[in-house]
Amino acid sequence: MSSPHSRIATSAVLFCAALVALAGCSSGDAADSASPTSASSSVTTESAATKPNRQSATTTTTPYSVPRTSDRSEPIAAEVVESGWSLNESGTQVSYGVRVRNTGPAASFPSVTVTALDADGVPLETKQSELGSYVAAGADSYIGGTLINSADIADLQITTDPGQSLNRSQQPVVVTGEATISGSGYSPRIVLTAQSNSLEPVDSPARIDMVFRDDSGAIVGGTWAYTQSAIPVGGTLKEAPFISGFAPSDSTSVEVTISE
Repeated sequence: MSSPHSRIATSAVLFCAALVALAGCSSGDAADSASPTSASSSVTTESAATKPNRQSATTTTTPYSVPRTSDRSEPIAAEVVESGWSLNESGTQVSYGVRVRNTGPAASFPSVTVTALDADGVPLETKQSELGSYVAAGADSYIGGTLINSADIADLQITTDPGQSLNRSQQPVVVTGEATISGSGYSPRIVLTAQSNSLEPVDSPARIDMVFRDDSGAIVGGTWAYTQSAIPVGGTLKEAPFISGFAPSDSTSVEVTISE
């Protein structure tokens, strides 16, 4: 039979063991609760790391607005402002003139295509002309020419091509000119004066497009020629060019575009 002292000792041992077990459980709970906190911290860190990447991706989309801006600086097809034509006295050839306006930015070598149509809209003959190496924004240009296989003409069909953007290193050369006309037919007397803003002479031949108008100001035809001498720096070229084609009989004035 055990003594009271031994029973007390045994109870004390059991009590201590229970305390140790409870302490161990408490320690384990703390460890378990720490693990989710650590995982949560890890997830938060990863989100912070990926956030700049998303911002970077968003930022990289902003340069896409640049092409839309540059598109607005691309040349556009010139607007046809007015035109006119006449048959020669024998009814075999056509003198035509066209005025176009560059409603876009400055451009290199835009062009104008003129097609003669008969009464049924059937094309008879087509001519294409370039407007030169530099056409300023908002500038008017004239095109003149002769059609030799369009005796059955009833109308003109005119289309324009926008040309090319200017090269950044390209020096814009603007040539201005005025002309007067006396007489008509294949040998009218045309007197031309021309100047330029170039720091060098504008070499000959430079194309001269002419548009003829009647007393009312309507375009009745046109033609072209070439300069025979260089346009001097800071000076004026004066000459009487030999024309190709003819001036209609009712031509009283002429306007010109000189293409460098």
